[in-house]
Amino acid sequence: MTSARDEILSRVRAALRPHGSPPPSTSPPQVTTGVPTPPDDLQGAFIHMLEKSNATVDVVPDETAARDALVKVLNDSQQVAVSDDPMARRLSSSLDSIAIQQDLTDREALLSCDAGVSGAQAGIAETGTLLLQSSAESHRLVSLIPPLHVAILSATRILWSLDDALATLGHEEPSAMSRAVTMVTGPSRTADIELSLVIGVHGPKKLHVILLP
Repeated sequence: MTSARDEILSRVRAALRPHGSPPPSTSPPQVTTGVPTPPDDLQGAFIHMLEKSNATVDVVPDETAARDALVKVLNDSQQVAVSDDPMARRLSSSLDSIAIQQDLTDREALLSCDAGVSGAQAGIAETGTLLLQSSAESHRLVSLIPPLHVAILSATRILWSLDDALATLGHEEPSAMSRAVTMVTGPSRTADIELSLVIGVHGPKKLHVILLP
């Protein structure tokens, strides 16, 4: 049964409506969730967000081109720390003129390294973020201490969101997730110093990604 209040409001709306115009639609308004829709080109979106976060990227067709890209980006380096990721080790084997730091637990030695080379277990296109799992390789200090971090990623491991990546890495079982997952979005940055953005205060000043097929 229509209440007196509803009846009065209905009359007011009718009086305010221009003459001859149809009554307003009674269908419910469209509600948007605000959740971005994954693009068709995940790799393109990932590269765009990488560059937006002040990282640089080389897209290469094979390991030979990846090795050339690594040699080029490490051109000014004298000592480099390399994680035990198989791809990182293979590509770094050609760095004849660069000393490779073997002990990845020696923090003092890592502080003297010009760069750290690691793999990456996933890339998040939505934010341009790299995910590195401790269960997959010994990389945490390699990716955090030297001023340049070079990450090697397969394009097949690019996913849209953090939820997608965590579900894949953990196989949708929290107990299967690595004990430590490092998330890297561009170079290290902070705004704690007089509210000014400063790059590389507590981590790498530069992030470079080599993207393989």
